[in-house]
Amino acid sequence: MTKAHRMKVAIHTLGCKVNQSESASIEGALRNNNYEIVKHTDNPDVCIINTCTVTAKSDYQSRQMIRKFARSGAKVIATGCYAQLRPDELSGIEGLALIVGNSEKERLISYLEDLPDNGICSHESGKCRISVRAPAAPLSSQPYHSSRSRAFLKIQDGCNFSCSYCIVPLARGKSRSLNPQDILSSVEKLSSDGYKEVVLTGIHIGSYGLRLQPKSSLLDIVKKITKTYPELRIRLSSIEPREFDEEFLSLIKGRNVCPHLHIPLQSGSDSILKAMNRGYTTSYYEQLINRIVTACPGISIGTDVITGFPGETDKDFKETVKFIDRLPLSYLHVFPYSKRPDTKASSFSNQINDKLKKERVKILIEIGKSKKDDYLKESLGCILDVIVEKKPVTNEYYTAISDNYLRVFVKSDNIASGDNIKARVISLTDAGLRAEPLK
Repeated sequence: MTKAHRMKVAIHTLGCKVNQSESASIEGALRNNNYEIVKHTDNPDVCIINTCTVTAKSDYQSRQMIRKFARSGAKVIATGCYAQLRPDELSGIEGLALIVGNSEKERLISYLEDLPDNGICSHESGKCRISVRAPAAPLSSQPYHSSRSRAFLKIQDGCNFSCSYCIVPLARGKSRSLNPQDILSSVEKLSSDGYKEVVLTGIHIGSYGLRLQPKSSLLDIVKKITKTYPELRIRLSSIEPREFDEEFLSLIKGRNVCPHLHIPLQSGSDSILKAMNRGYTTSYYEQLINRIVTACPGISIGTDVITGFPGETDKDFKETVKFIDRLPLSYLHVFPYSKRPDTKASSFSNQINDKLKKERVKILIEIGKSKKDDYLKESLGCILDVIVEKKPVTNEYYTAISDNYLRVFVKSDNIASGDNIKARVISLTDAGLRAEPLK
């Protein structure tokens, strides 16, 4: 690569909001070092694939994406959780130049500078170069760049839980937190860069600050952010039921924090929750959700559900269906159980067949659609706080995201991408809500 040529880099991200945040940090670092960020269709010199391994499907999608970009002639770098845990499964993919673990993401610039012109970093064995260390690096503030109007700020990484189905603690290591001053500095930079919303994300954000000196908490840092930057919209990403501090309700009611929470359930059967090692009961979960909705009417609450977990009987599944049906939820993320190597559940003998998993997933997805439709209908005529995200999908409407996490199409009279406005919902379409800005 000649010095006169700016290396063109494409970044493709699979998986969770933490990966999205890390990809935005990678992009920010690349831009700061004079790399050109392009789409994968614009003949990039290098493609960085930020992989996911939470399910067998995400493993497959990661491999598929690596092969696709390798065939394009670009130099391909794989990073992320799949690259961290199973580099041996990726190293044989033809055209893959480099595998970089999660702890090495911050050093991608130096790896790019070392790439030879032919793009192949190989050992004598002919396999690609692998750089994977234990995922335990302390967190530090990173540059950030995204085309989104909302920024994802990673304040925590890793997990100390031991859910029997989950591979993430092996891929991400123990819980560790970004120190409060770095968070406040990052929020200040994001605000000055024009972002109107900051999503606080992590693998296990409810454990934020527990190992810092002095000790802190998620509630503490959110209070500091909202006090210092009252003009910003702050959103919490997924938070575990046992770790939701009900003091957050006053921040939500005061509109300092978005009226939207994602609180994973995973199963509506107490016996399955116990086998999953989730550490709470359906009664605990239901009481929590009902207290939140009572305190904050109209709040959006979403959840994750896994079906087909080993040993899930018809009775267990029916309990889950009935339980979810009566909860005031606004959407569901439904997953079939995926057997992950090196997890406790992978050794359970009573595995469920794929056909039954698919049937159960289909039923839960339909329940989720019904709940989402009901929640959308409740928004008709309401005034929503929205952030305009993209240029008009037609000549009339911009896409936007409301504070309660709804996709809204806003009439494009005198508004622009990035604007934070009030809009009244006027109709419901298959694609989402239509609204008009308040005059």
